[in-house]
Amino acid sequence: MRLNEDARGFLEARGISEREWAVYWQNGVPDWAGDACGCLDDRCIGHHHAADEACGCIRSLVQDYQTG
Repeated sequence: MRLNEDARGFLEARGISEREWAVYWQNGVPDWAGDACGCLDDRCIGHHHAADEACGCIRSLVQDYQTG
């Protein structure tokens, strides 16, 4: 799965590439397997938030990424 435009833009604004995001959260695997919104849960869109809303998960996870 590929990250959606919102997720890519959010990460890019923080200097994080899609590949770096995937590798960090997936034990070195570079192809993203989470949801398109950037959440590790592949069911996030429609469960944690609506498709037209920004993902709150990625906003929390990026803090862990930056301090990790």
